[in-house]
Formats: sequence, C-alpha cells, structure tokens
Amino acid sequence: MKVILLKKRQVFLALFLFLSFAVLAEESCTAVESFEKAKIKRIVDGDTLHLEDGRKVRFVGLNTPELDHKNGRHDPYAEEATDFLRSLLDQFVYIQTSKSGRDRYGRYLYYLFDENGVSLTSQLLAEGLGYRIAVPPDLEYQSCFQQAEELARQSEKRLWKHSLQWQPKAGFAISRVTITSVTRNRGGWWLETDQGLVINLPPNAMDYWLAQKVFYLEGKEVEVRGWQHQRKNRNTEFKSWVLSVRHPNDLQLIEQR
Repeated sequence: MKVILLKKRQVFLALFLFLSFAVLAEESCTAVESFEKAKIKRIVDGDTLHLEDGRKVRFVGLNTPELDHKNGRHDPYAEEATDFLRSLLDQFVYIQTSKSGRDRYGRYLYYLFDENGVSLTSQLLAEGLGYRIAVPPDLEYQSCFQQAEELARQSEKRLWKHSLQWQPKAGFAISRVTITSVTRNRGGWWLETDQGLVINLPPNAMDYWLAQKVFYLEGKEVEVRGWQHQRKNRNTEFKSWVLSVRHPNDLQLIEQR
C-alpha cells in the first residue's frame, strides 16, 4: 500500500512539474531564429545595456520604469526591473537584430534572450516589471509579449497594482481614457479625449487602421500606451498633451460588460 501511495505522489509531482513548465512556456517567448552571443559591459536599466564592443542596446517591444541616474528619483519598480535583468544574465546576452536597426539616439534595437533562448522581454513582462509596446516595423514576438503581460496583469503584479488614470507627465504613459471626438487631417487621425490629452495616429501609421474602426472609437473607453509630450503651441483650442500611437496593439477598446 505504501508503494502505491509513493507512485501516486510521483505521478502527481511529475504532472505538477509538467504543468509548471507549460505555464512558463506560455508566458515566455523563445527565439525562432538563430542569435548572436555578445559580452555585456554594463546594464543601464531594465531595458537598456551596453556591450563590451561599444554597442548601446535598447530592447525592442518593452519599456521599463525609468532610473533617475542623476538625482535618484526613480520610477516605481525601476530598481527592481534592473536587478531582475541583472539576475537573468551572467556575462553574456544573446541577441537578434530588428528591422529598424537603431533608434534616434543611436542605440541598437535588439531582441534579447538568455542562454536558453528565452526572451528577456517576455520574462520582465510576466513579472510586471515593464510594459509591452508595438513600434512598426519591429513587431516580431508581439503576440507572445501580449500573453506574458496579460499574466502579470491578471495577477496584479507590481506595475499592474497601480491605477491607469491619465497623468499630465512627459514620457511613456499607459492610461484609460474616453474618446470624445475623431478628426483627420494631414497630420493623421486626432482622437480627442475626456482628459487633457489628444491621441495622434500619425500618417506613417495610417495603413494599420480602417477609417470605420477609428470613427467607431468615438464615445468609447480605450486603453492607450506610448510616449506623450506637451504641445509647444499653447492654443487653448487644443489639448495640452499629445500621445502618438503607431500600432493598433497599443490602442485597445475597453469592452463593456
């Protein structure tokens, strides 16, 4: 009888381990192509690092809380995101190039993986230590990043413990707002909101949206994410803050229940 119980326990343990690995596989993205091994010089923060050969690298598809290296006024979880990244890596990182190559600051835009070929972005997202972002043409692994982020959201991990109320603050933002009007001109689509914010779908991103779907958003609540800035033109007819969105993944309709 004792032997039978032991075997049952072993079966349950094996099943538990199998399910655990299955969950891990769902929340993590594995490399679909070959990658390059590179030596790390310094980890700057949760989404930026320097390689020994001089390349400055910015993660694709991820934005983590900002470290204030000058004054020490860090965003919530910025230090934790940096420490978590550091814990995943030893001296090396594995990289895949993006279609964009570099950003406007000259940093290389790469997809990064650990020695097992698991995406570092997906691991940070699953821990609630960053937000997914979609910037064409670099859209590889987007569906997997969404799944990883959704796991953290459902568990209310770290960043997802906080309200998504809009804040008038420069930099990356994720907020829930209601679209009050929709217009279009040479500058793209302009979605006015019930806050001091207007959402811009720029001309170079117009192909991602059908006109009827954009107009449908009027009067609807949406979740929007991206980098926002304050207008230099202080014309009171316009909203003070602008947030540009380049892909539909970053402007989601909130379904009413």
